[in-house]
Amino acid sequence: MELFRLSRFWVPTLVTAAISLLTYLVHQKKTALPDKAQRGRRSGSRSQPRQAGQLGVVESIWTCPGTSRAMEQQGSVECVAGKGIVGDRYNMDITRGRYSNTPEPGRQMTLIAAEGMELLADKCHLKIGPENCRRNVVVRGLHPLSQLVGREFRLGDIRVFAHRVSVPCMYLEGLTKQKGLFEEFYCDAGLNCEILEGGTLCDGASVELLPGQPDLGRCVVGRAWTLPALFVRPRERSATERQQVLDLRKALEAAHLSATGADKTSTLKKLRLFDQTHGRKNGAWDGGSPQY
Repeated sequence: MELFRLSRFWVPTLVTAAISLLTYLVHQKKTALPDKAQRGRRSGSRSQPRQAGQLGVVESIWTCPGTSRAMEQQGSVECVAGKGIVGDRYNMDITRGRYSNTPEPGRQMTLIAAEGMELLADKCHLKIGPENCRRNVVVRGLHPLSQLVGREFRLGDIRVFAHRVSVPCMYLEGLTKQKGLFEEFYCDAGLNCEILEGGTLCDGASVELLPGQPDLGRCVVGRAWTLPALFVRPRERSATERQQVLDLRKALEAAHLSATGADKTSTLKKLRLFDQTHGRKNGAWDGGSPQY
């Protein structure tokens, strides 16, 4: 009888305590999710290193002979160490067709993940396709490619090193006539790689991540791309990051105003390229989302 009386007191108390604890945990999860999701969308976020031996496959190969020319699909291409892909506008032996006068080694071969383009189509109903993405090699099995920066990997017999992630240009949005593509595609637009060992690369070749930890000290990028804010999706940049982007633009403008002779032409090209890439139309731009 005594046990029965005690149970009448303790059971409701324990139930109430359990409900309170469950409510607290659910509340904590809900309040933590937005911040976690926000960090996950930023291109500068870090995750666990990829494991060596992870396999992917080359789905298609594309080259472009010059600026604003259509991408051309290739069954195979010749890759030259330290130079690039034979016949592509970013091959170091080609003097015309690049948007930059100071090519980075990472522009020798650009990659893009098939899964990223599919995700863009499924979630945002924006279709880009490998013929429009302006990247050389479409791979599957290593998405997201942003986690490969500072790593070496093989595509068939070709060995490459990833210097930095690629970001899209507003030119692409105009080319495909799909408003919003620039922002949605920003953090999944590919990978810039240097060719360390050349040879023939064919459709269907395997892609293998090589052993080793990311070595960011090996990464060589243009001066503008040392600014971390440029790798954050424009609409997600903080006020400080937007100001950093605006300061970079001011520095480019100052360099142009002080330049003389041939340097005047070069600095003007950099200034116009910056505006075209980021969607700046006038002084009202705040360093974030593009102006329409």
